[in-house]
Amino acid sequence: MKRIAWIGISLTMPILAWAQTPGVELYKQGKYTEAASTLAAEVERSPEDKELLTHLGLARIHAGDSGGALEPLKKAIALDDDYAEAHFGLGLAYIKMKNTSEAIPELEKATKCAPNHAYAHYYLGMAYNQTDKKDLSIAHLRRFLELAPDAPEAPAVRSFLSKM
Repeated sequence: MKRIAWIGISLTMPILAWAQTPGVELYKQGKYTEAASTLAAEVERSPEDKELLTHLGLARIHAGDSGGALEPLKKAIALDDDYAEAHFGLGLAYIKMKNTSEAIPELEKATKCAPNHAYAHYYLGMAYNQTDKKDLSIAHLRRFLELAPDAPEAPAVRSFLSKM
């Protein structure tokens, strides 16, 4: 019996270690420039890993390189078109690049794939507001508040919605 338990533990440990790569850990710590560099090396070793590709893209966005985020995020989407986080990242990159027309379809896909993704709703609502689609903007910003009532952006969103 002990031997079976040991086998179960030894089989799961590499999986848990893989889920928390050094690059992902740096990303979670908010060390985006370091994370981007580390994740780029990790992606070279595992070029078909949609999660690593997505984290690389997100790290680049947060490090101020939205243009550099496009390639890994598009690769992640090519691997799994239903991966909401990659669509969110691509939409966010386009938002940061002030390309609202490209951002909206990506953020729409993110909210369809993951209806409870608060920040996909937030950025989609903001993008719709910029394109004068107020009714769509309001719906997504309200959904954001439902999902993340204590988010740092929530007071500003409440204020914005109260003026609509």
